[in-house]
Amino acid sequence: MERCSIHTVTGKTIGGFISGSQVYPDLKEDLLYDFLDPYLLPIESCGKWGLMNANTGVLAVFPQFDYTGLLLNGASHAIKNGLHGYINAQGETVLPFQYEEAREEPTPDGKFAVKCEKWGVVNRNKAQMIPFEYDEIFLNCYFDRNAGWFQPYAGISALQSGRLVLFDSHGHVLADNLTDYPQGYGNYLMLQSGRRFGVACRDGRAITNVTMLKREALYLIRKLEGTCA
Repeated sequence: MERCSIHTVTGKTIGGFISGSQVYPDLKEDLLYDFLDPYLLPIESCGKWGLMNANTGVLAVFPQFDYTGLLLNGASHAIKNGLHGYINAQGETVLPFQYEEAREEPTPDGKFAVKCEKWGVVNRNKAQMIPFEYDEIFLNCYFDRNAGWFQPYAGISALQSGRLVLFDSHGHVLADNLTDYPQGYGNYLMLQSGRRFGVACRDGRAITNVTMLKREALYLIRKLEGTCA
């Protein structure tokens, strides 16, 4: 038997031990998060990381990596020999270990934000969707400065030299050269470039170009609210 550390969904670390292919946590009740099923928790033993099924206690991926993250959307961010990639629930490579950094979770449809000097986005087929030329990449969210935290967005947002670029879910540019983060209004986003404004939908669709006055953009959002499906 080997002692191990189990890293929970809430960020809490609890102790346990491994016997064969079974993990026995010291506090089993801390692992029950059925609303996230299916998922796998990171587990660390003797300096190596793997994945366990929190509901059954089965060791799904034996500790063999330098790091593993929570497995959601069918993939877990992992580090091997100092390089970043992703593995699946069987420990098989989903995205090769060839990147300097990677975001913790991919999107449900298999987009990965990874870094090769700069940040870019690739898909499960390893095809580049967004070139490696951005300072930051945010999948399925944007930072709403008005609210002070990240908000859901079905597309991708990226920073480049202090300017924000907004992409749709396919990696096509919705708006570039934005001078501030979008502000969320229900199902919509108000975009800003200098003194001009535009409107986009949280599901990743453009509504207008960024050519309007602020009052015009706000008026349009009020008219559209509740009609974007």
